[in-house]
Amino acid sequence: MTTRARHSHHRRPGRPREEATEQAITAAARQVLADKGVARMSMEHVAARAGVAKSTLYRRWPSKVELAVHAVAATFDEIEVGDHGSLAADMRSGIEEAARLLRDPSTGGAYAALLAESARDPEGVGTQVRESLSTRLHALVATSVARAIERGEIQPDMVDVDLLADVVVGSVMHRSLATGVPDQAFVDGLIELLADVAYARLHRAAVAASAARATD
Repeated sequence: MTTRARHSHHRRPGRPREEATEQAITAAARQVLADKGVARMSMEHVAARAGVAKSTLYRRWPSKVELAVHAVAATFDEIEVGDHGSLAADMRSGIEEAARLLRDPSTGGAYAALLAESARDPEGVGTQVRESLSTRLHALVATSVARAIERGEIQPDMVDVDLLADVVVGSVMHRSLATGVPDQAFVDGLIELLADVAYARLHRAAVAASAARATD
């Protein structure tokens, strides 16, 4: 099983007023990003919408790209991977929560803007998106898989966490951005598909083990 490094998100220390300011800036940045895209987004636009001085932004984020990535990543930090008793239930909860977040136009639009800019600038914006946002989303899947291994649901060598995360995150985001926000039928279908794949792998492993015993 392979995993990507987990991203540890640390909230900056500060008084409630400072936290409220950061939340206002983050929300403003998401909206500006969704409305204008990365290229036309500016620190001036965000500062004006958040009602703060531009210098307040620069004290926290050296560039608009870093602010844009933070604004989207902070939203997905809201997803909590609770223990729901099975890998399927954990994955369902995470997918449903991601879909809920993406129903907000500023979040969905901001994420789409970041992906578009990543495609245009894979070495710059793309690198920041992979190191921050993608790592967060993969960590959510890794947590669910690790819990399933501890339960004995699956074996460590049965799951490539990176591949599973790409399938889950990619499917949810593609549905959200290209064909509409995932509905319950989509979530049910995706979970069923993943369960079928897991069952097929278990079946192949059982057949291989049986064949090995027969040749001993």
